[in-house]
Amino acid sequence: MARQPPRIVFCDTSVLIRYWSADDPPRAIAAADLLERDDVELVISTGVIIEAIHALRTEHDVPNPEAGNLLIDFLTRDNVRLLDADQALTVEALRWSMDSSARRIPDAILAAAAEHAGCEAIATFDQKFASPTVPVRLL
Repeated sequence: MARQPPRIVFCDTSVLIRYWSADDPPRAIAAADLLERDDVELVISTGVIIEAIHALRTEHDVPNPEAGNLLIDFLTRDNVRLLDADQALTVEALRWSMDSSARRIPDAILAAAAEHAGCEAIATFDQKFASPTVPVRLL
């Protein structure tokens, strides 16, 4: 009797990177086998998104808009769930950051998480921190 695959799987950044970059063919195939299934709910976190943006830009030379679009396409799949932020707000934050400055993608993701948590402000020392929704307060 064949084992049934898990129905809910937390997806680590490395799986997404192998899938998108195809830089390690056996792992890219294994990633595709998981990510292209319709019968599995894939769960990710804002940390995975931020790690993915960083890895795509620095290790794989993927331009910011392309990296943002990869994430938007992934987050808008029916079988993907974002664990710690509102998914629709995060997609809108990604779109906002790509329209203003794609280098602000991590800030936009953090802002979506702050909004999801009901925060009234984001405290930071980063003078360039940009948020599409939650007010930023410099300390």
